[in-house]
Amino acid sequence: MRGVNSLTALFFSSMILPASLGSSQASRRDAQVVLSGTTDGVTGGQERYDGESVWRVKLGDHDRARREEVVQMFESLGGDIWHTTSDTIDVRLDSTSSQLLMDNQLHATTTIEPFIPDLQSLIDSINVDLESTSTSFKKKNNNRNKNKQDPFNLTTIDTPFHDTYHSVEDLYKFGDKLVETFDGKDGVVVTSFEIGETFEGKKLRGWSAKLQSNSSGSAMSTSGRTRTDRGGGGVTDGIEREFVVQSGQHGREWVGPSSAFYFLHSLILAATSDPSSEAALLLRSFTFTVVPLINPDGYTYSREHSRLWRKNRQQVGSKSCLGIDLNSNWGYKWRYPKAVSPCSESYPGKEAFEAYETKAMGYYLGNGTERGTKIRAFVDLHSYGQLFMFPFAHSCEDYPSDAEMLMEAGLGVAKAMRTKQGEGYEAGQACDLTYRAPGDAIDFAYGVTDIRWSYSAELRDTGTYGFMLPPSLIRPTADEITAGLMYLAKFIYVAEIAN
Repeated sequence: MRGVNSLTALFFSSMILPASLGSSQASRRDAQVVLSGTTDGVTGGQERYDGESVWRVKLGDHDRARREEVVQMFESLGGDIWHTTSDTIDVRLDSTSSQLLMDNQLHATTTIEPFIPDLQSLIDSINVDLESTSTSFKKKNNNRNKNKQDPFNLTTIDTPFHDTYHSVEDLYKFGDKLVETFDGKDGVVVTSFEIGETFEGKKLRGWSAKLQSNSSGSAMSTSGRTRTDRGGGGVTDGIEREFVVQSGQHGREWVGPSSAFYFLHSLILAATSDPSSEAALLLRSFTFTVVPLINPDGYTYSREHSRLWRKNRQQVGSKSCLGIDLNSNWGYKWRYPKAVSPCSESYPGKEAFEAYETKAMGYYLGNGTERGTKIRAFVDLHSYGQLFMFPFAHSCEDYPSDAEMLMEAGLGVAKAMRTKQGEGYEAGQACDLTYRAPGDAIDFAYGVTDIRWSYSAELRDTGTYGFMLPPSLIRPTADEITAGLMYLAKFIYVAEIAN
């Protein structure tokens, strides 16, 4: 590690880096756009990342205020920002750029270290696990009529479906099996719907579940005891309360869609197995909606061609680069940063809601009354970082009026997640905990559609695997976010319904 003078010396390196970092990574991105041909499961046709590594830049206290400048500097040089905290930045670089980073001067209080020194080796090791679990899943699916455990037997949470990653087709099949298995059972209503299409024509689909109200259900009180629920717990002025979970904005964040479906599956199972349970009460009080994969184009491209693909696959007027960063394209405090190239992983588009996916989901969030619902909660699942954050993301100078309540609920969620699996999660305001650009989903949900309980969750881990979370950690991750979402629903119930 090296450290002298000032972080501004990194900006001097922009005279050197674009010729190497910019050209080498831009050429690789060009290859991403034209990759074609047959693929073989998860790994076939995959772009390789030989010689690349992920570095953690640790800023000293003196440099925290300059986090945004450093992030923008790396982005302008073609670096792929993986994660930021108040005092660290994780960035993916090729071998030439990594050497230049080490050779250029950093502030004395700043250190840099490669915490994933060989990115391709990590991907290769995870792919071995993926191939093994994928093969096991296919065998069980093909042999499900021969007394083998059927991945699509949803009568148990122990289905092997929750132990590996899946194609868009299998994810959607799972959602349809939820409808087939549970709709009409013990008063449960499970429905599927479409909110639009992607640039490539894939369906954007969601699933909702609710439990029809009765006059004898038990309800939570602020003391944790139960009281009698006198009727339509989920209805206020003829409008159903809705709790929306969205995931998969970024193609490479595979654990989000898996966790979203695990949550809905677990909730329905718990409610149908015990009509007097808290799960049943919550399912009577809210319509729970999951949109598990808002970016199926990017997700498919990540699985079949380029593991670390982040954006959607929309044409943006560039001859060599595709895609919009969906989580920078929502219509609240959106602005166009002229310095960001269409090749950048964080390219926000030329205007808010230019992306097909954000436009469709934004309409869904903003027009609940057309469906007879009022959305009370919106949680956007991402990875990685183990964070649970409330608005605003675009600026810490813009503070939500409900900040105290949002923080109280968020701290409870973090505790519930830690209690479930032992993994620590941090709660707080998004702009403080991680660097976010304008146009964030939770800012739109809170600032435009008036969804009071709006949060963004960064799931596992804290950097050991980053986006390449092994399949053995899918279920524990999903289990802990399920505990967190259940806590949030109970908190809202006590705050808005029980009293």
